[in-house]
Amino acid sequence: MISQKKLAAIESRAAQGDTEAMYDIAQRALGGHGVEQNPSRARELIERAAAEGHAKSLYLLGVWQQTGEFGPENPAKAADLYRRAGEAGHGRAWLNLGILHQVGLGIEADMQAAADAYRKGAEAGSGHAGANLGNLYETGALNDGDPDYAKAADWYKTAIRLGYAEARSALDNLHAATGIPAVMTDVPRAKSGVLWKRLLGLR
Repeated sequence: MISQKKLAAIESRAAQGDTEAMYDIAQRALGGHGVEQNPSRARELIERAAAEGHAKSLYLLGVWQQTGEFGPENPAKAADLYRRAGEAGHGRAWLNLGILHQVGLGIEADMQAAADAYRKGAEAGSGHAGANLGNLYETGALNDGDPDYAKAADWYKTAIRLGYAEARSALDNLHAATGIPAVMTDVPRAKSGVLWKRLLGLR
């Protein structure tokens, strides 16, 4: 439980335009943690922070647009917000943008655009994005159905290094199906479940 003194300091910074403080108070207002539960206030704060280019706020707005949290679902707007959040350094935003491109939700289906988004997501620290890119190579989605198993294996390894544990199964399955060597001495088999779970899904 945060002290009232610390909470007052965060509130003060938020009132002065500190985007990280705005995001913090907004998250608290969503769930009523230390402050009165007030989704309308949370949304206002997130929108203000996003307008200043705050990556986590842009990402959250994208999630809200995609899921219809505060109105009709709008995956096209979500895609734009994910792109802006990704450009501000948010790895999961690139992941979500890649998924929208891959399935053609709100934007035209485009496997190369999906791959580019996943690559940027992995570069920004999203193991899930790296695993999705590996899957595109494994299934041949980037080359008229012709798989590139070596590149798939490389991206699965990258995903594992970034803490996305499910990529281990994908790599093992690829090895079993193709016989490609899976030398993983440079990648620990045990990874924090907390870390990769944060990379799953939209939230």
